[in-house]
Amino acid sequence: EPEPEPEKPSPPSAPTPKEEPGTRARVLIVHPAGSTSRLIRETLENFTDAQVDSSPDTTYAFEMALARRYQLFIIALHLPDMNGAMLYEMISKTYQNIRQGEDRVAPGVIFVREADDPPVSDDLGRDARVKGVVSKPLSIERLLTAVSDSLPRREPMGPGSPPAGN
Repeated sequence: EPEPEPEKPSPPSAPTPKEEPGTRARVLIVHPAGSTSRLIRETLENFTDAQVDSSPDTTYAFEMALARRYQLFIIALHLPDMNGAMLYEMISKTYQNIRQGEDRVAPGVIFVREADDPPVSDDLGRDARVKGVVSKPLSIERLLTAVSDSLPRREPMGPGSPPAGN
């Protein structure tokens, strides 16, 4: 069953204000496979306090990255129309040009690679903005380990869990 695509936001015309203290971290997932995005989203929503947005489309994901303030990006290395590392570089360069102060630095990224992909390049592995590279097949525990430095973990259905039915 295809996932409904969320309403497309317009890119900001002015810098986005800083998040208020106490607001939940926001994560953007960019992955072409709906099942993978769903696994990542449900893992983060159930085991962290993160709010999660996702898109299989790189253009829409780029617009979303500029329209909201994210604390973490999770991007597939292989996207239909470009390399995930290139998408992240485009987002990072744009942040430097349209944002002010601390907001000029793009948040960190975790890349998702296919099981049969060649090893990640040394340059990518040494980039301080890259918080991790997770290989498929994904598991809840490996995802939680990858995001542990960026998102505090909580027990499912513990404090901060959304009420049943939401």
